[in-house]
Amino acid sequence: MTRRWLGLTALAVILGIFVGLGATAGSLYWSRVESRGEQVARAELAQLTTDEIPKVLGYEYTTVERSLTETYPMFTGDYRREFEARAINDIIPQAREKQLVNQVDVVGVGALDAKRTTGSVLVFVNRTVSGKSKEKYYEGSRLRVEFRKIDRKWLISNIVPI
Repeated sequence: MTRRWLGLTALAVILGIFVGLGATAGSLYWSRVESRGEQVARAELAQLTTDEIPKVLGYEYTTVERSLTETYPMFTGDYRREFEARAINDIIPQAREKQLVNQVDVVGVGALDAKRTTGSVLVFVNRTVSGKSKEKYYEGSRLRVEFRKIDRKWLISNIVPI
């Protein structure tokens, strides 16, 4: 009986070691997956922000409705409804009334936070606004743009001036 217990104890210790090694290997693997996902997200979000923010914030009064409508698929569902309401109630009427042309240039981008499925980016933009008064207005500003990955596609979930 003693040999049997000794054998079972040895087997239990060996199984415990294998389980511990497996858990450690799994943890290291998952940590690597998360780290690589963050690196990829940082690179993707910086480029995506540089491409999309001028489209989202820039418009010309003659085509404001069409250009803003084309940006709606870039947003998550909740933010899309919020942006669409703001566009219909504020941006489009003001742009047409004052004949505004809003040009936006991204001059700097930096990832604030990045995970595999979420991220936020700090964006520095220069904006030039001109209207029927022909007077130009220049403004530099900072924005925090938050993204969420849905169905393998990065969508804007919020834009907040800082």
